[in-house]
Amino acid sequence: KFRGPSPIQSFILRGEEETGVTIMLMDEQVDHGSILSISNIKSKISNLNARQLEEKLAELGGQMLVDSIPKWINGEIKAIEQDHSQATFTKKITKEDGFVDLEKDNPEMIYRKFLAFQPWPGIYYFVQKNDRKIRVIITGMEFQNGRLLIKKVKPEGKKEMEYEKFVMS
Repeated sequence: KFRGPSPIQSFILRGEEETGVTIMLMDEQVDHGSILSISNIKSKISNLNARQLEEKLAELGGQMLVDSIPKWINGEIKAIEQDHSQATFTKKITKEDGFVDLEKDNPEMIYRKFLAFQPWPGIYYFVQKNDRKIRVIITGMEFQNGRLLIKKVKPEGKKEMEYEKFVMS
């Protein structure tokens, strides 16, 4: 479903609930080849960040590859053409994609960005402190009952700290 440079991030940003791994034959187009096997996962992925989900999918993909190669060589599985009408093309993630506006952006979307952009580019916002604009990286947050809870931040030029401590300083 998600082709291109950022399938995992795009999956998280869209709030999808089911993802998986596809073993396919390569052709000249990106993520376009015929399918040899598919495995989907649904449970316990909604709060995984991109790095955690990538690790989970890589483990699943490795297991699938070990199973699929001998079956393909022995002619036990047949390649099936993809339904290309279901494909979406993802974009390359940039540092600027990590910017959030805590006052204007939807809280659930901020949380999705937080999960999608771990470990890079992370998410950040700007705030006026002591007559200057500083960038604040959000390093810890939760989303509970429709509310965004920022736990930890790393203000520009400082060490990571509890969000409450930063707000009070």
